Amino acid sequence: MKKRLFVFITPDGVTYSSPDETYPDVENLQVLGFGEGSNEEEAFEDFIKNNKWVLETQFNEVICIEVKSRIYREKDFI
Repeated sequence: MKKRLFVFITPDGVTYSSPDETYPDVENLQVLGFGEGSNEEEAFEDFIKNNKWVLETQFNEVICIEVKSRIYREKDFI
């Protein structure tokens, strides 16, 4: 079966809009990385193999989303 590309993101963690902010003030998702596989499980294994650092973090939730269309460097986006 053909390998598919997945992106792994998490809602865990915090973001500050400015160094002057005392408390996190932006709700967002953080991209952890990418993995390839014929399904989500294989892609997650590939992601972990190439991003072992994530096992040492305290992220509790990881979301897997299939990338349907890759963006290539030759494309211009405005």
